[in-house]
Amino acid sequence: MVNRGQTIPQLALQKLNVLFGDGVAISELKRIAADETEPLDVRKSALQSLVDARAEGMRELCLKLLRKRFLNTVAAAGLAQETGPEIGQQLVKAYYSFGPLDRSQVISILSSRKAWATALLTAVSQGQIDREAISPFQARQIASLGDTALDALLAKTWGQVRESPAERREQIAKLRAELTPEVLAGADKRAGRAVFEKSCSNCHKLYGQGGELGPDLTGAQRSNLNYLLENIVDPSAVVNKEFRATVILMEDGRVLTGLMTSRTDHVVTLATQNETVRLAVDEIQEAKLSTASTMPDGLLSQLSGEQIRDLFAYLQSKQQLER
Repeated sequence: MVNRGQTIPQLALQKLNVLFGDGVAISELKRIAADETEPLDVRKSALQSLVDARAEGMRELCLKLLRKRFLNTVAAAGLAQETGPEIGQQLVKAYYSFGPLDRSQVISILSSRKAWATALLTAVSQGQIDREAISPFQARQIASLGDTALDALLAKTWGQVRESPAERREQIAKLRAELTPEVLAGADKRAGRAVFEKSCSNCHKLYGQGGELGPDLTGAQRSNLNYLLENIVDPSAVVNKEFRATVILMEDGRVLTGLMTSRTDHVVTLATQNETVRLAVDEIQEAKLSTASTMPDGLLSQLSGEQIRDLFAYLQSKQQLER
């Protein structure tokens, strides 16, 4: 038996015993992980050992610890190995018990199984979890589960997800190979800022400056080159519901496309790339939500290789640059 107050190195030996199926070691580690009087780091190490070994009784223990900060990240990782719809439901209920930086892990786990993703999207639709908690990458993961009903719920709750055409996947792969860390290190970031202000800032805000037609990029995953490439080369592949374009056919024959920012019984406000217009409802013949993003295709086709390099270097910068 391991004595109360044991150290992490002592737990390493206990872990070996668990891996070899020592029932006494398993019981003792379960006791330590559940014991409120033990130090948190010791409890975490004990729980991790049980999870690594997939020890008997680990599932029940992890469920009990889902609301215990510092331990619940390990508990969630352990439950990710399990099956059953109730796991997803319990993860959803415990979501706000996790620290802000740990919640993305929970969303990723929930996105890994159909029943769990259904529980996640249902919670989002009911306002229990913020829609913004689901990243485009996680939305794509849900879409990859290949369930028609789930795809419909995702489109209704979060936004549209589709596979990028082969041509655009090839363009993404080509740019990924070209925009190496060495190439980006030699870029002119100030020139990249100029490209951004000309081509992107009408719609996107960065470091407090720019438009609001698209999402604010300041807090986006800008350090992730794949994220930038996928969203710039094929912006309509993954579209948050909030930024899907609305296409409006007016009685006078005009067709307007933009982001519907508000609607009353009498007036629709539509933000386009260049202006915000107010449209009388009784003059609108038809309004429909598009599956496309408000961001246009082909942005990079207008730029030289040097401009693309400079733009991506600027987008990945960690602070605003002087002009």
